Amino acid sequence: MKTFRYELGHKALATMTVAELRAKLAEFPDDMPVLARWEGQRMPVGCEFEVEGFSAGFDADRCECLVIDVENSL
Repeated sequence: MKTFRYELGHKALATMTVAELRAKLAEFPDDMPVLARWEGQRMPVGCEFEVEGFSAGFDADRCECLVIDVENSL
């Protein structure tokens, strides 16, 4: 897990790493469809994968992150 902190140092969020995501996905059949839940809706996971820098305000936590766009996947 990677933890990001707010500018003052308290926890903002924690997220899986790519290795943890791969391990979790390996538990499911290769042909199983993937959906993402967003604001109570089930959204398709499209091909919009980007790498972008992210920090929740605490600059020591800044790193490159894989971002999967589910908002614009339709």
